[in-house]
Amino acid sequence: MTLFYEGSDGTVINLMGDGIYAQEPETLIKNEWKYSTISGVNGAGRVKRFYKDAKEAPLTLGIMAEDKEQFDEIMFRIHRTFDRDIRRMKPGKLWWGDFYKKVFAVVTTYSDFEELFESIDQKVSFLSVYDYWVRKNIFQYKGASGTGADTGLDYPHDYSHDYGEEDIAEVIENDCIDAANFEIRFYGPVANPAVVIGDHTYEVFVTLDANETAVINSLARTVVKYDGYGNAENIFHLRGRDDYVFEKIPEGATTIRRNRAHQIDITIFDERGEPEWI
Repeated sequence: MTLFYEGSDGTVINLMGDGIYAQEPETLIKNEWKYSTISGVNGAGRVKRFYKDAKEAPLTLGIMAEDKEQFDEIMFRIHRTFDRDIRRMKPGKLWWGDFYKKVFAVVTTYSDFEELFESIDQKVSFLSVYDYWVRKNIFQYKGASGTGADTGLDYPHDYSHDYGEEDIAEVIENDCIDAANFEIRFYGPVANPAVVIGDHTYEVFVTLDANETAVINSLARTVVKYDGYGNAENIFHLRGRDDYVFEKIPEGATTIRRNRAHQIDITIFDERGEPEWI
């Protein structure tokens, strides 16, 4: 299996190799839902909602080193990566296969190196404020000369809508358990980019030059413009207001409509209480 910690600066700590071996890693994926209830008629209660609280998950790491120098180097790497994220208030990502959870390493205990021991146990506790495992499914829709996603549809005969000559109809497939959070990235050059997903319009009233992008992120509730150097500008006030711009993408296959000249990436966040096992 693949299990590693990715720091907010991109530093990777392999938790299943390089002298570090997680013991009983399944402790990380305990799936727990909180709930609230209300009283019903004749005293019969019902569940009002399910939700997740911030949660700590413990993990024991076995550190295997040939000598104290190697042991100290491993522990230095762990300490520096974990503490950097805490100090900067930027969570790292705990990866289980192709799912990740944003976490902070809030507890670490250390032991001295002992030559007689095959491995030294170190205990870590990961705090997840948003207690979901996430997998990104990215759909790319090319502009102009590209065809983007393969829709398998006979455009325009499979649709009753009146599409303009510059519009193209395609499909996005959300195979998550329910409606999903997303990120939509519009690429410049373009003015007032928009995409219709189902009957819902996602648009931003901004002009993008070449190498600029505008990103709508429903998880973070942000609308941001990036220049060619990666500098960010908050353009939340320029979001489309006719439709709710953070409306989740429905489960299943959904038609999307866009200008065929525009390039768009749509990332669906597959959020689960535990990572997919199969």
